[in-house]
Amino acid sequence: MALNEFSGPEVSVRSLIIGAFLAFFLNIACPYSVLVLQNAGLTSDYITAGAMMIFLLIVGLLNPLMKISYRPWALRSGEMVVIYVMMIVASAIPTWGLVTNLFHILTRPFYYATPENRWDELVQPLIPSWLAPRDPSVARYFYEGLPDGIPLPWEAWILPMMAWGSVMLAIYVLMIATMVIFRRPWVEQERLVFPLTQLPLEMLRGADEGIFPRLFRNPLMWVGFSLPFIIQILSGLNHYYFFVPKIETLFDPLRLFRNSVSLVIFVNFAIIGLTYFLNLNVAFSVWFFHLLSRFQTGIFSTIGFQIKGHNEALTGSSVALSHQGMGAMIVLVVAMVWSARSHLREVLRSAFAKNYVPNDADEILSYRSAVFMWIGCAIYVFGWFVMTGLPPISTFVFLVGAFVIFLAIARVIAQGGVGFTASTMLPQPFVVYTLGTEMVGWKGLASVSLSYSWAAEMRTTVMASAANGLKLADSARVNHRRLFWGMVLAIVVGMAGATWMTLELNYRHGGINLRQFGVPSLAYRFLQDKLLNPIGWDHIAPRLVFTGIGAALMGFLIYMQHHYLWWPLHYIGLPVSDSWVLGWAWFSVFLGWLLKAIIFKFTGTKGYLIYKPIFVGMIAGQLMGGALWAIIDFLLGEMGNAVFIGVP
Repeated sequence: MALNEFSGPEVSVRSLIIGAFLAFFLNIACPYSVLVLQNAGLTSDYITAGAMMIFLLIVGLLNPLMKISYRPWALRSGEMVVIYVMMIVASAIPTWGLVTNLFHILTRPFYYATPENRWDELVQPLIPSWLAPRDPSVARYFYEGLPDGIPLPWEAWILPMMAWGSVMLAIYVLMIATMVIFRRPWVEQERLVFPLTQLPLEMLRGADEGIFPRLFRNPLMWVGFSLPFIIQILSGLNHYYFFVPKIETLFDPLRLFRNSVSLVIFVNFAIIGLTYFLNLNVAFSVWFFHLLSRFQTGIFSTIGFQIKGHNEALTGSSVALSHQGMGAMIVLVVAMVWSARSHLREVLRSAFAKNYVPNDADEILSYRSAVFMWIGCAIYVFGWFVMTGLPPISTFVFLVGAFVIFLAIARVIAQGGVGFTASTMLPQPFVVYTLGTEMVGWKGLASVSLSYSWAAEMRTTVMASAANGLKLADSARVNHRRLFWGMVLAIVVGMAGATWMTLELNYRHGGINLRQFGVPSLAYRFLQDKLLNPIGWDHIAPRLVFTGIGAALMGFLIYMQHHYLWWPLHYIGLPVSDSWVLGWAWFSVFLGWLLKAIIFKFTGTKGYLIYKPIFVGMIAGQLMGGALWAIIDFLLGEMGNAVFIGVP
């Protein structure tokens, strides 16, 4: 995209204020939408549907009205980029990303303790008093609701909120600093596609020229918009009026290998649209490796192959595939670091060498600041976990595992563009099956179990959102250092808003009356299982074998991709091939790949450019249809109208 299509680096005060307000709004609206209304998750995935909906309204409606009524009030494209970046960074916080799970995890062992599970003896003593309120009434009212006239017990939550708020802010700043360091290799040297940035960039194309951006003046965009939008409208109307026909997008799964394996057939137009922006070999690898993982699972099931122990929740479909995926992610991160080694040396020289003039003027944070922020935050997070009872060696392995997973997922999102994906391994089982339960210790097991709040159902993370945000800022020439503090501000107000709304809803309505999620129960199921069934070398050894197999396969794919132009399989699909989220998305990726292949076959690059607005419209139509019902359901107080924006 030509640089002159954007207004340039405008990180204005008003853009920061608007971005902070909208970050706060998303973090109070989304918990209400998910917990009370139980409808579409607006911040549940990497596509950040809520932020995209608001951005569509700003670019396509509110800003044109400002241009017509009083032009000085209209936002420039650079300002709108700042606002959008702040929203997507904040979108990783309110629901599955952190807050919704956190408070249920902190209160669960005090409310659900029974003589049968003996949590009062086994679990409660393992949780430090500064991490969770100890008063039984705090937990009871959280789940059952406050009696009339009793105020919300903020005083009991002050210390835990300060403890968790500080470490999460440190983790998030560490993530942003990491993406600042890797921005140049990913954006300028490797030129990754960043498919999730294509819709906002297309919407901003020509936004400073006329009343409406070019995209909204293109009839092909409205053609692509109409199909998913109409389907979403009919789906929502069917919820209200049974006689309205509903066009199904979820079909009966294909069952293979004597019904031991299921292939989900789900059509999502946002995924189809995003896939259009991928290289054909990248898109092919995403759905191909998923089918290959299903085939492997089916073979293991047919022949009765098992590894001692059970597979952990929220990982792959089997023990073998979970650890294969982790091995692939480790090699992916090592390969990223190796390919960026010259740049990383420059970053380190910028931080530590005297009289060295760094080449970092186009970054939102100087390399020196990024390195020292990274080191400072890493030390704080490390010390925090040690204080919770996790031994130093276990803390190191846990944090390395978490960092590898987050960085690998960010790379998959930047390169593979599937807005609905997750890891096949979690850092909690990674540290346990690497060191064993004896080295982790009982208090350490409790500590990593509490981390299920921010490192378990990783359908959205700040690191991946920060990577997309930096790409947007680069494309729109928004490189002002003020943008970094805008991202931090969005995180702070986001955490404040999500914390307030989540506690308010649970104490006013009663947590047991709101939508329930499985992660809090999984956290303590993991803890209880490891306390009662210790993990030793007999569990670890076979898992390490499959970790090695995944690492070797990933290394082979990377080598072939970099050395042979004819090699058809891209490596980026392997690390997440067996994730349950991709199981929902693979068929739509296949359709997007097929449509793009046909267009390229018969029309070439010219046809690709001509038809691109159709696929941009598909993304917008899917999101706006779901978001419209979220607004209508809120106004009418309707519950359970689950119009799919992403995956269920």
